Amino acid sequence: MAVPSVSSLHVEEVVRVRTGILIITWNYPPRRGGIECLMGDLVRVLKQKHSVFVITANAPNQGGQEEGIHRASWSGLIPFAFYALWRGMKLLKRNRDIRLIFGGSVVVTPLVLILARLFRRKAIVQAHGLDLVFPNWLYQLLCVRWLKHCDGIVANSAYTASLAVKRNVPADLISVIPPGIDPDALSSSPDIELSKNTLGLAEGPKILFVGRLAKRKGVKEFIEKSFVKIIQEIPNARFLVVGDNPHESLTHRGDVLGQIKSLIGELKLQRHVLLLGASSDDDLWKLYHASDVVVLPALATIDDVEGFGITLLEAAAAGKPSVATRVGGIPDAVENGKSGILVEPDDYCGLARAIVSLLQNREKSLAMGEFGRRRVREQFAWSKIGARYEAVFDAPPGILR
Repeated sequence: MAVPSVSSLHVEEVVRVRTGILIITWNYPPRRGGIECLMGDLVRVLKQKHSVFVITANAPNQGGQEEGIHRASWSGLIPFAFYALWRGMKLLKRNRDIRLIFGGSVVVTPLVLILARLFRRKAIVQAHGLDLVFPNWLYQLLCVRWLKHCDGIVANSAYTASLAVKRNVPADLISVIPPGIDPDALSSSPDIELSKNTLGLAEGPKILFVGRLAKRKGVKEFIEKSFVKIIQEIPNARFLVVGDNPHESLTHRGDVLGQIKSLIGELKLQRHVLLLGASSDDDLWKLYHASDVVVLPALATIDDVEGFGITLLEAAAAGKPSVATRVGGIPDAVENGKSGILVEPDDYCGLARAIVSLLQNREKSLAMGEFGRRRVREQFAWSKIGARYEAVFDAPPGILR
């Protein structure tokens, strides 16, 4: 086999650096959420080798002008769609090196396909779970139905991939790529006692939940049916809830936070449950390290699913074990019995027992935390996940995996 010369390798690298990628996504920082986090990190990683252009929705408190980021001037999905088509056409005419149009979620599938077909570019869309099952016939007709016409689909878990297949997307177009994470960002431990004092945390074992308070997350049910059992065995246990109602979500509208506040009052758990709202990245990092176990008690709902559960990777990166329900894509995020414990949905006694076992067995908890930390670094670091995205972007249509 001929060995490429140094000069040819250099030329290939230069070509790759100059490759353009157009990303269209409703979800993007400074909006907060799992998809927003994923898209922000993916753009950061791709920019190291490629020219990346992002078309996204407007956002409150978005700060100053960002290089390569194009935001709609008006709120709402329809204005965003028109803006994305107009801006996308201008970018594609001006930048002939853009070879790929990538959609950040299924909702932008029509926009990606229209631009890709008009300008003869490759069309790839990311699927997350809920955006495949959202129960709206018009959305299913306009967005989900057209996935099979893309050149490739990236699913964030094996479960999400199975949902796509059920919606007539050919299996050979689907590549399963989990969210990535920067393990170094959470691996170094802060001064835990100082963090507890700074954040006003009381003494006692701490259970942490992180995420937007959508109903499917199961926080209210966990407090009512599991946490009350936990404090019967560990009276000084505390439950820290980081997150707020998903105000900016296209699909979630309920006041779950209000329901949780009412429940806390009814059960007189004010000393045990601390509602922290949305936290900065710095405070969130401290909270992971100040906690003993992270919980994701997701519900098994028909019209909403947990596509992956990136907070479980963040917990592992901080060396903390997780307890979660075996729902949706969560089994891809937690290696049961090694980086955490999975229980069946609606098994609230099982959730309570698993958490108590970790709080009472520090050796077991530390071992799971250390395994999870190694697993994240070996399998989910962005240096590896980014390369998997690039492989999909480079693959000829029809042979993606």
